[in-house]
Amino acid sequence: MERVVILGAGFAGITLASELDSLAAARKADITLVDRKPHFSMGFNMQWSFAGRRAPQEGMRAYASLRARHARFLHDEVAAIDVAGRVVHTTSQRLPYDHLVIALGAELAPELIPGLAVGAYDLFDLDSVMQFREAVHRFEEGTIAIAVAATPFKCPPAPYEYALLVNDVLRTRGVRDRVRLVLTTPEPRPLPVAPKAAGDTVMALLADVGIEYRPGHKPSSVDPVERRISFENGTELEYGILGAVPPHRAPKVVRDAGLADASGFVPVELGTFRTSAPDVYAVGDVAALKLPNGSPHPKAGVFAEAQALTVARHLAAAIAGAEKTPYAGRGTCFVDVGRAMAAPAEIDLLAEGGPQFRIDPPSSRGLDEKRKFETDRFERWFGG
Repeated sequence: MERVVILGAGFAGITLASELDSLAAARKADITLVDRKPHFSMGFNMQWSFAGRRAPQEGMRAYASLRARHARFLHDEVAAIDVAGRVVHTTSQRLPYDHLVIALGAELAPELIPGLAVGAYDLFDLDSVMQFREAVHRFEEGTIAIAVAATPFKCPPAPYEYALLVNDVLRTRGVRDRVRLVLTTPEPRPLPVAPKAAGDTVMALLADVGIEYRPGHKPSSVDPVERRISFENGTELEYGILGAVPPHRAPKVVRDAGLADASGFVPVELGTFRTSAPDVYAVGDVAALKLPNGSPHPKAGVFAEAQALTVARHLAAAIAGAEKTPYAGRGTCFVDVGRAMAAPAEIDLLAEGGPQFRIDPPSSRGLDEKRKFETDRFERWFGG
């Protein structure tokens, strides 16, 4: 029986376990899914909790309720990956494998920017986001900054969504005219992998509500006492509250295994998602992928899901003769703009001539579709 070990139970890991569950039921494969957390939630659960649309628990589902009943879920920490010995060590046991899929996501590393960990709220950490929410709800006047510390980062629209949601909160509280709202990023424009028109659309959304946008600004340090960000281009920004997208990299256990390159992520082949190690795959935010035009492949849950589906079908073909599925490179997301609206967006990364992107005007229907995106996956993975 082939042993498949999946590290990480995010979009990719759950998709793999769900797709391969039938092989486990037929006793053609032993499937083990490992994650250190007891529950799953989508990234925008933090944004919706920030906006007061839900309590955080409403967007969580326990891994114990996964519908993939024949795949084993192991609630444990990955301690080491031994690709030469073809074994994963967790804190409690040893997991030999025939096929290994690394879907551990990205590690957040605010310590890479001096002062960032102390001077900023982490917009990708739930506890920190809820503290950020409290601070914004107390803020009366001054400057609130949203800063992207480094690229690449997961969920490309996220910092723009946070800025628009902060604007919404301030407007609802009646203090927006007393607060300067600034978004800084090292990117040359929003969504730089997409055609320029997509970035122009996002910049227009920011401009329409008076959010200052500063592209080409990479923080070099943060002074948490003086509340000041210094940038590599020599400029500075004083702030009252700072919410940050911290630097991302592959988790330490992956780097220690020698699987990451100088980018900090795991280089893999586009379409097969194979790493340099035999029978080891990497999908989702942990992977470093290049598109045919040389641009970096964006990191997002919808793409992690699609990559995992491709790998799952490849493994099913190798183990049981099932049909392979090529990687489509397409995804849909819904850019939250506040005011109970979202802008549906579609991207085709592998389109002839380069990535194609379409974004519709914000609407309440768009937010309903975003809710349905979550509901559909919860039902598919966890049941009603």
